[in-house]
Amino acid sequence: MRHTGGVLGLMAPATSWGLFWGGWAALIPTLKSELGLDAGQLGLALFAIPVAAVPAMLLTGPLARRLGPRTLPIVTGAFAAGTLAVALAGSRWTFSAALLLVGATSGAIEVALNATTAAREALTGERLFNMVQAATPLAMVLAAPAVGLALHLGASARAILMTIAVLVALSAVLAIDPRRWQEQEPAPADPARAGRATGRFLGALLVVGAVGGTVLLMENTVEQWGAIHLEDDLGAGEFVASCGPAAYMAGLFAGRVLAQWRGERVDDRALVIVGGALGGIGLAVAAAAWSTWATLAGFALAGIGLAPVLPTLLAATGRAVGPERRPQAISVVTTVSYAGFLGAPPLVGTLAGQFGLATVLGMVALCGVLVVTGSQALRLLPAERADADADNSGTAASASAPGHEGNEGNGDTENEKGAAR
Repeated sequence: MRHTGGVLGLMAPATSWGLFWGGWAALIPTLKSELGLDAGQLGLALFAIPVAAVPAMLLTGPLARRLGPRTLPIVTGAFAAGTLAVALAGSRWTFSAALLLVGATSGAIEVALNATTAAREALTGERLFNMVQAATPLAMVLAAPAVGLALHLGASARAILMTIAVLVALSAVLAIDPRRWQEQEPAPADPARAGRATGRFLGALLVVGAVGGTVLLMENTVEQWGAIHLEDDLGAGEFVASCGPAAYMAGLFAGRVLAQWRGERVDDRALVIVGGALGGIGLAVAAAAWSTWATLAGFALAGIGLAPVLPTLLAATGRAVGPERRPQAISVVTTVSYAGFLGAPPLVGTLAGQFGLATVLGMVALCGVLVVTGSQALRLLPAERADADADNSGTAASASAPGHEGNEGNGDTENEKGAAR
């Protein structure tokens, strides 16, 4: 037990989650053939994933509040069971039921992982979000060709899924953390004032989630349509076309590693502003379709730019609210963000039919402006935590060291101090 939990306990589920979804696209054609599904039946079965994910994400916040550090290993173990159920599915109906479980537990992992990471940041003062979320795109980049190679060498989809299920189960064991992850909760503030603060904070969470959803809309556009853009608009071959989403994922990994390494030197809003600008520029370069290599470079630049944005939004949310409300706040931001991920494929597909894919990619590039503008939402986040601290510190605040008054307006500095508390 001494070797579980901690940073490894966060990295392991993030990695195994990426392994599953990285290999999933390569497995779908084989599963379709093995189960004898037509395109309509397959599409209906796959729809079970988002249908189950959204309510599960909403419910995981309250679950995490009750179970604390036990939440992540529990939902990761359930995800392993879902992966195994897909491997053992022998009919359309058992396959659909298994995908309901996969969707629910996959969504739950997103919330549980973010809530646990935020709790550890609050306890230790470490910056962990970029490190943890860098593991997922790296795993996805490695899993996709690995699964494709395994299928080429004759491995069955069932054997591959059972192997992934074992790895997910192992990550659930590594996620077990016997330590508490809640710091001392401040005494409750005045109920009327707390109610007003809650309303303001919920509004701020929805705005922050909308910014995250914009980032995920940009991301999923590249993942779902990047290869098609390279193949249809630039005449790239299948291998080069498949490098489009891979270039974005590689940029995502590199950007998060860079943000983890040097991000503490940069203000949160500055990270979001620069990230949104680079993401928009990268997608604009890719949409311009000057050449195959310019497009790949544009996707990579977009990945590097957007990489730290969502981790920064989640980290700021975790610092802005007390431990009792933190899981629910993380759940709201994560779920609202997920709407952008779900909306990208049908939105881009519909618009591409009208204006052409290259034009639509240019439109999506303009979402970078929304991300830059949305960075101002971070100014709203510290309000509730600051009010609670002011109400409960009383005389301690008045006896603070000289120079305290000069820092009152510096929300980001106070956030960093709050993480250390």
